[in-house]
Amino acid sequence: MGRNAGSAGASENPHEGQPIETAGAPPEVAEAAVVMLHGRGSTAQSVLTLIDEFLHHGVMYLAPQAAHSSWYPRSAFAPLEDNEPWLSSAIGRVAAALETATGADVPPERTLLLGFSQGGCLAGEFVARNPRLYGGLVVLSGCLLGPERIRKYSGSIDGTPVFFGCSVEDPYVPAERVHDSARVFERLDGNVQSKLYDDLGHAINDDEVQTINSFVERLV
Repeated sequence: MGRNAGSAGASENPHEGQPIETAGAPPEVAEAAVVMLHGRGSTAQSVLTLIDEFLHHGVMYLAPQAAHSSWYPRSAFAPLEDNEPWLSSAIGRVAAALETATGADVPPERTLLLGFSQGGCLAGEFVARNPRLYGGLVVLSGCLLGPERIRKYSGSIDGTPVFFGCSVEDPYVPAERVHDSARVFERLDGNVQSKLYDDLGHAINDDEVQTINSFVERLV
């Protein structure tokens, strides 16, 4: 989650130039896209290994890589300014992945944003800050960022399917923050589901994978 990741670089755009790894359908035949955001200490290639569980014909999978494998250096609950400029740079990389999908004639309404841990927080924050209809949002072991339990966002995501999945006793994400984040997306007009699981820890389980699969199936 990034409680003490240290410096991720001193530039104003620390994630600039990092690759966006791809898998699945080539751009010329893609009908839908999934943007996959890895957690702290992981990699784009690693998160792409998940697609074996929800691989569908016609879907392009896009996984941006974070500089030093960390999207932001401090806690998810630190003041937002403490995670700058890394957070703004990370949001820019999500936007770049969506632009890649758009360049393949796959619009945001046929693009699912999916993230785990830090990547889940980033996916949620991107959608909340850039409200519109998306193909879906899946936040696993993550929540919206900042020290406040509830932050104000404006706009509408126009019925976008949203799923939050997390352990009841996740070591990094309190259950109340998951509930609070889900309520934010309800207020943004999302079609929101959330589930808290017993004995999951900070991991992804089969039920969450099946939920992702159902979200992808809607797009193709």
